[in-house]
Amino acid sequence: MQKLSLIPKQAATASLVAFYLLILNSASQAQDLIFQEGSEWELISDNHQFAEGMAWDKDGHFYFTDVPRAQLFKVDANTGEKVLLDDNTGRANGIAFGPNGRLYGCARGASTIYAWDPLTWGKVPVARGPASNDIAILDDGTIFFSDPAERAVWRVDLVTGNLSKVLDTGWAPNGMSLSLDQRTLLVAEFNSSRIHGYAIGRDSSLTGRHRIAYRLGIPSNGLGRLDGMQPLSGDRLLSGTALGIQVAYPEGKEGSGPLIVVPSPDGRPRCNYARISPDGKWLYAAFAKDILRRKVNADLN
Repeated sequence: MQKLSLIPKQAATASLVAFYLLILNSASQAQDLIFQEGSEWELISDNHQFAEGMAWDKDGHFYFTDVPRAQLFKVDANTGEKVLLDDNTGRANGIAFGPNGRLYGCARGASTIYAWDPLTWGKVPVARGPASNDIAILDDGTIFFSDPAERAVWRVDLVTGNLSKVLDTGWAPNGMSLSLDQRTLLVAEFNSSRIHGYAIGRDSSLTGRHRIAYRLGIPSNGLGRLDGMQPLSGDRLLSGTALGIQVAYPEGKEGSGPLIVVPSPDGRPRCNYARISPDGKWLYAAFAKDILRRKVNADLN
């Protein structure tokens, strides 16, 4: 992997973050809480138009998409070799592996949810209609996906093939994930500070219970650009945002730590996706034109 030489970031000014959030005033202090001492950003892939969705298979191989170019890539866990798997994804965005080993993706350009066979990388549609953005899959195979255009969240039952709208949000949902116990669907309200939590019942449907699960830092224009995210241990949440990479504690939880905000490195644009690798050693982050990774502290994940 290519190592990047970065210019240290100065303290993030308070004017960039909503006044009611407790944040760390120093970018270097924030980085110390996340990244290993002496670690540097490493380049995974570059020269993209808009690199997005991240996923790993059971063998640790890394997958991501370039949305406008309709490309799906695999990066070998052992060699770092990058391979183009599909150059006609329907402008796939968010991707996730299901319990059956297939890779599912939100092909918003084709208004389709696709499933890729990991042996042949041929794909088949599993749902059609909505213009999907990001995806979350329960252990029983139930799929949830966000639809910013319709301000909605949809559910796909892989057993019956039934597609149903389960939420009319009234705002543009974007990034999506599941709590570690899979009892809460987490949905990012893109142009805000809010991550919403929706309770999931035993039948894998939404129960109707809703709360503001997390509040993240936002720029002075109020446009948080809350995107790809991942729940961490200790009820924390990792998210890509307009301000860069953030780690947040639950809204209103007593004894919570400070909101951690790490600006995008070297003047890059917003972080549009952030994930911790399955081995817990690396933070991967997408910045539209490239994807980087950096070694993290052992207690982050």
